[in-house]
Amino acid sequence: HKPSMYFIRIILGYCVSVIVMFIGPAGSGKSSLVSAYSEWLRNNGYLVKVVNLDPAADFLPYMPDFDIRKYVSAKKIAIEEGLGPNGALIKAMEKITEKLDLLINFISDVSKDGVDYILIDTPGQMEVFLFRDISWRLSNSLKRVSKDVYALFVIDASILKRAIDYAFASLLAIATQLRLDIETVPIVNKIDLVPALEVHGDFLRDLSIIERELASDSTSYAEMLKDISKILLMYSKGIEVPKVSAIKGVGIDELHRLVHELSCTCGDLT
Repeated sequence: HKPSMYFIRIILGYCVSVIVMFIGPAGSGKSSLVSAYSEWLRNNGYLVKVVNLDPAADFLPYMPDFDIRKYVSAKKIAIEEGLGPNGALIKAMEKITEKLDLLINFISDVSKDGVDYILIDTPGQMEVFLFRDISWRLSNSLKRVSKDVYALFVIDASILKRAIDYAFASLLAIATQLRLDIETVPIVNKIDLVPALEVHGDFLRDLSIIERELASDSTSYAEMLKDISKILLMYSKGIEVPKVSAIKGVGIDELHRLVHELSCTCGDLT
């Protein structure tokens, strides 16, 4: 798809780069997925840049082209200001927000150089990123750089033990889209850990299973999710949610298919 996507964007005046943010709960495998996808893209001839936006990362499975730890370190903040891990992360988010221009200038520059994809690995603690000003400030700034800005909401397959678990995860993905005001779709990662799981991530395809399970559950939580499911149906995209394993390299081509459909001008996911 690369030649057609590249020239169509140039003709229509689009920024060449597709920007993808990876967001999700701690332990969902965001960094591993960024690593696996960036490697897949490079192996298929695409030009890729990777951004690490986690100031507290001890180890990254990829070599970032832009590393926020060069400017803001949560560990250093904790030592200098006598803060605990959470307090240091919150303070780090404030400092990153003040330095956001550094990141935006980097992304703008590499976009002009013809980079195909820019992958952004967000902080491991999702709530520290989403509930702070940095999340919507970043998304608004990115939209001024490129018309193709999307978020992948990464879900750990091992937590989807019941249908209502996926309904809840889908709701989080929709809330993320509302917060960022950019197209956000779920990705189920770590499927190598739960190969026999019946429902592991496609609300539309698995709707009958989900409805059946909710109908047999009399708890107030299930009753609430029955109503919430109507919202999920209204706002969930008509797509087959990719099931991937970043560690095993499984399903990365399906992940790319989704990203391509998001960025294709002829695509309709509603």
